[in-house]
Amino acid sequence: MAKKTENILLPYENKWVALNPKGDKVITFAKDVKVLTKKLRKLKVAKGDAVMTWVPRFDGWYSP
Repeated sequence: MAKKTENILLPYENKWVALNPKGDKVITFAKDVKVLTKKLRKLKVAKGDAVMTWVPRFDGWYSP
């Protein structure tokens, strides 16, 4: 599943995305989490029907 999710997220690097609960479809995206929230409200997506996450760049690496 991780490989499939990475492929759908590739066009959304450095952006916030809202995914369906399964994580296999992008509902909407934005550069700012506040704008993403507004878009979800406008689309009338219920709170439990979307997972919001930041998509980092894929050409680098991160360490906690």
